[in-house]
Parts: sequence; structure tokens; C-alpha cells
Amino acid sequence: MKFLMRSILLALICLPFWMQAQHGVSYRLEYDFGTQTYTFSINSNIQYNPPTSWILNSSQVTIVVPQIPGGWQVTNLQALVPSAPVQLGWTFSYLNGMTYSLPNDYLFFTPSNGGTYTPFLIPAMTWMPLFSFQTSSGCVGDLWLYDIDTDPLNQIVNINAGHNIVIFPAGQMNIYSGNDTGNVPCVAPCAADAGTLSY
Repeated sequence: MKFLMRSILLALICLPFWMQAQHGVSYRLEYDFGTQTYTFSINSNIQYNPPTSWILNSSQVTIVVPQIPGGWQVTNLQALVPSAPVQLGWTFSYLNGMTYSLPNDYLFFTPSNGGTYTPFLIPAMTWMPLFSFQTSSGCVGDLWLYDIDTDPLNQIVNINAGHNIVIFPAGQMNIYSGNDTGNVPCVAPCAADAGTLSY
């Protein structure tokens, strides 16, 4: 009986870790030089099917941006998954890194209607664009996805800065598994070689 109870307890303790190992979602940030548009995409190792494949409001994408006077400006934030009748929407907030003596600023993107929009198919092993945005700040430096291990904002314990992706069938757990991209420049390599630093 004691062995059975120990086995059940061990299973309950290990279940969340096992579930997280089975479910994983990678993040990617890209920039289109022609349209001057940033696009964020996810890649899940498991397919999630409607009508229960909701991305919940506790999900978060954190992007590091250059620190400039007036703050790095987001414009034309667009949801990219056409689901009818209610599309998954996105909103963002901004953190001035100077408040904490940090060298960069931060954008936090979150769903605005997670769990209430019309669910859509999230395919397995396929990059799926979720939203895009532009800036009115011009080309002032690279952007990159937040590094949950090395970014200095990790030391500010009262800021929820990390990436978080919660998809309803996977339970109430964060199944973010890593970043697929590093620094994302806004200047094409040939333009950078020629010394062009703005649009």
C-alpha cells in the first residue's frame, strides 16, 4: 500500500514536467526589409485542433528594443490568423529600461481576447505567424526576442518579463521551449556594408 501511495505521489509530482516535455512551442521574430514589418511566429511540436485550441491571455511575447528618446514606437499592430467570426487580437505594453538602469527597453505583447476568440488550427512542426507590427521610430538598431537566461531584466523580480505560451489543451502551464532567432536587424546586409543606417 505504501509503495502504491509513493508511486501515485511521484506520478503527481512528475506529471507537470512530463507534460511540459511533451508540449513545446518555439518563438521566431523576423523583419521584412521591403515592407519594414516585423513578424512574430510560433512553432508547436504538437498539433492543437479547434474548437479548444485557445491561446490564453496569460501568454506573453517579450521583445527587446533600442533605448531611444521618447521610447521605441509600435505602429500598425496586426493579428495575422484569419479566424471567423472573432479573430485573436493582440495588445502590448512598454517598459523603459532606464527605470531600472538597463541599457535596452522592452515590449510585452499579450492576447487581448484569449479564450474568447474563434479557435484555429495550430499545426505541428510548422511556423505560424501570429502578429506583425511596424515602427515610427525609424531604423535605430536591432530587435531581438527576450533571453530568459541572460537578459539583465531577469534580476528585477517584480517584473514578469519572461516568455509565456499557454494553449488550452496543454493545461494551465507555460509550454514555451526557446527562441529560433537572435538579433533581428532592420538594415539589409548590403546596405549596412555601404554605411546606410536609416530607411
